[in-house]
Amino acid sequence: MKISPRLFHSILAELADENPIACRGVLTILGVRFTPDVDTLAVSLTSPPELLVNLEFLAKHAKTEADVKAVILHEFLHVLLNHTEKFETMNDALNVALDSVINNIIQRTCGDAYGDFFRVYYRHAAGALKLLRPLATWERGRSCSRVRPDLRDVYSTDQLRAALFDGRILADDILDLLKSGYFSKLPLNVRKNRPWLGGHEPLPGEGEIAPEAREALEGTLRRLNGDGIYRSPRDHGVGANPYETLVDAQAEKPRRDWERAAWRALREHVTPDPFSTVKEREEREISLPVLNERDRRAFLRSLWSPLIPDVSWAVPITRPVGTCQVYLDVSGSMNNELSALVGLLNRLKRFIRLPFWAFSDEVVPAVIEQGRLRTDTSGGTSMNAVLEHVVQTRPGKAVVITDGYIESCDPAILSWMAKQDQRLFAIVSRDGSTGKLDEAGIPARQLPHYQERRR
Repeated sequence: MKISPRLFHSILAELADENPIACRGVLTILGVRFTPDVDTLAVSLTSPPELLVNLEFLAKHAKTEADVKAVILHEFLHVLLNHTEKFETMNDALNVALDSVINNIIQRTCGDAYGDFFRVYYRHAAGALKLLRPLATWERGRSCSRVRPDLRDVYSTDQLRAALFDGRILADDILDLLKSGYFSKLPLNVRKNRPWLGGHEPLPGEGEIAPEAREALEGTLRRLNGDGIYRSPRDHGVGANPYETLVDAQAEKPRRDWERAAWRALREHVTPDPFSTVKEREEREISLPVLNERDRRAFLRSLWSPLIPDVSWAVPITRPVGTCQVYLDVSGSMNNELSALVGLLNRLKRFIRLPFWAFSDEVVPAVIEQGRLRTDTSGGTSMNAVLEHVVQTRPGKAVVITDGYIESCDPAILSWMAKQDQRLFAIVSRDGSTGKLDEAGIPARQLPHYQERRR
C-alpha cells in the first residue's frame, strides 16, 4: 500500500473520530513523527507526546486503511496496558501474553476487516505464536466452546484462540501458561523474521509521562473497565467500591439536534404508567342520542328523521402520562457528556419512570434534585447488571444511556428478554462505541456532538 505522510494523518484523524476502544483521548494529544528509528510504530509519552511511525513498515505490510488503523490501535492498547501495569522490562512471554489479548480485543471490537491484518502478519506463526493470530468470525463456530484457564488441563492452541476470541482467558492466564512451561519447547522469539508490532521497549531517553498523556491514559482506562483484559480489573485500578456521586446539569444549552435525537429515543419507548403523577388531558369520542351544535350532520338528520340519531360528543378525560424506564451509565467514562445528559433528563423528567436508575457495576436508584444528579457509582460498567434488572422489573421497554464500553452481554438473559418481549434500546454518547451493543443485538442510536465545534 502506498502511504504518504498526508494519507497517514488523514487515516489517524478518521480513526480518532470513529473512537473505537476509546482511543480518541490518547490519539488526539500525540504529535506524529515519521522516522526509521522504530521498527513499526511507537509512542513516546514524554513531553510533548509523540506517535513515531515507520512508513516503510506500513507500505510493506499494510494493504488497506483498515490495516493501518489496526496497527495504530495495537500500539495504543499496548501503551495503555504496558503503562498501566508498569512493567519494568519486556520479554517474549510478556509480549505474547499482551499482544494476543490486544489483537483479539481489536478483532472483537472492530471486526474481521481489522483482525485480517494480524491473521496475515502472523500467518506462518506456530505454537504459542498462533495466539497472536485472532480467529475470524467464521472460524469461531468450529472451535471448542468450553475452555477454562486451568493450568492442570491441556488445551489445544486453537481452543485457547477461541477462548481469547470470547474474552474468556486474559493476559494473566496466557502469561501463567507460558511461565508454567506449557509452551516451553516452542520458540517465542519472532524477531528473526519480522518485528513485534508496536514499540515494546522503552524509547531512548524515555522519562516521566507528560501530565496530558497520563490524564488521557487514565480516562481511557476508566472507559475500558478492564473487561476482556484483566482477570481482576479492580486490582488494576479499574472499578472501585460504590461511592456517592453528584453531577450538576450543564448550564450551557446543548445543540438542538443532539437534544432532539435523545428526546425521540425516549418518546419512542414510553409505555403506560398507571402510577405516574403527571396527567394529560385528551378528548374521547362517544355517541349519545342528544343533539349538540358540534355534530351538524346529526342535527340536519333530526329535521326529517322521526328517530333521534346518534350524535357525536367529545368527552374530555385525563389519564396518566406514559413514562420510560431509564438506566443512566454513571461510570467514569461518561464524564464528558454526563452533565449535558443530566440537564436533558431533568427537562424530560415528566416522561421518566420513577424510580430513575443509574448503573456502574450495579443498578442503583438515582434522583435529580434541583438540576443535580445524586446516585452511587463504583467507576466500572456492567451491562449485565442492567439486563438482570430488566428481568426482575419487566418494564416492557427500557432505555439505557451509555457510552457502550461494556462487557459481553449474557446470551441467556438476552434470549429470555426476547421470549418475554422485553425490549432494551441504547442511546450512545458521541464519544462512545456501539460495537458491543451491536454484537448483543441491542438497537442503539449514537448522539451527535452535543455542542457546536469551535472554529
